[in-house]
Amino acid sequence: MKLHIKKKGLGSIMVGLLLLGVLIFVLFGVGITGYSVFGVNITNISVIAKVNVTNTEPNITSVVVDDDNGVPANEIDLTANGVRRVTCNATVFDYNGVGDINTAKINATFFINSMRYDAADDNNHHYTNSSCGVCETLTSTTARCTCTFGVQYYANYSSSWLCNVSVTDHGGSQVNERKINLSDYGVSNPVTVTRLLAINTTNILDYGNLTVTETSSEILHNVTNAGNTGFNLSLRGYGGTNESTGQNVTMVCDLGNITFGNQRYALGSDLIGTTSFNSMHVLRNLTNITNLMLPHRIDDAVLGRDRNTTLWRLQVPLSVGGLCNGTIIFGAVESS
Repeated sequence: MKLHIKKKGLGSIMVGLLLLGVLIFVLFGVGITGYSVFGVNITNISVIAKVNVTNTEPNITSVVVDDDNGVPANEIDLTANGVRRVTCNATVFDYNGVGDINTAKINATFFINSMRYDAADDNNHHYTNSSCGVCETLTSTTARCTCTFGVQYYANYSSSWLCNVSVTDHGGSQVNERKINLSDYGVSNPVTVTRLLAINTTNILDYGNLTVTETSSEILHNVTNAGNTGFNLSLRGYGGTNESTGQNVTMVCDLGNITFGNQRYALGSDLIGTTSFNSMHVLRNLTNITNLMLPHRIDDAVLGRDRNTTLWRLQVPLSVGGLCNGTIIFGAVESS
């Protein structure tokens, strides 16, 4: 009877020790691997790794370029002897919010694909805007940023003009001492700068005061290529301002008319000071395509071969008087 009681007490002690071991394992066993506690193997344990990303780079999702006319799309139509406003719109996503887009550091280039985007500016093929600075909020994380360019009338005709836009952020919520500013760039699809055939000249050619039988001095009248396409100059004329009634004369006067043959011209600045009335060409009411060719402008600083001179003389016949006037049509015929 006594022996039975001892065995029962010993069993209770063993159970107690086993429970104590389990309790110790539960309380202190985390992080312990590769050994056995009362027969339970721990061969791996999961650890949660985490980081707070305080800045995500901006992302340009699209770039669209067009002129201020907008129709047709993807086509830049230049303005004769002027400037066409071209707009490059970039859609920018920034996970850190639109306020993280640094508008002071948005820049863009408009250039022909055959040139590098970072080439020197040249009005024929490369334009830069380093201070676009305008963004419109679309959502809390998306903005439309706009860069504009003033494209000159002589920008090269090409179907491979591109707009490259670059953006930089403020660095998100990084600590200032460790702040890293991130950037992105995007490029538009190609657009076409179309051909522009255009001529420019002043609208008055004044011979001054003359008497009958007198021949004027040599009058210079400049002609300029106002587009991006080379052309040959064409000339024709008629009397007065109404071609239907002035076809057979070169000027209509208060008294009488001045007939064809009395108004003549020569071509080219190299002839200045060398012409005589009889050596010059007769202006008629038939279009004459001359051999005076004006290429489009290639020098941003000064006019060159894109401007040239025509020279004029008028001989007043007998039996005319008062004010006389006629019309001269200066035309541009695209050169081959």
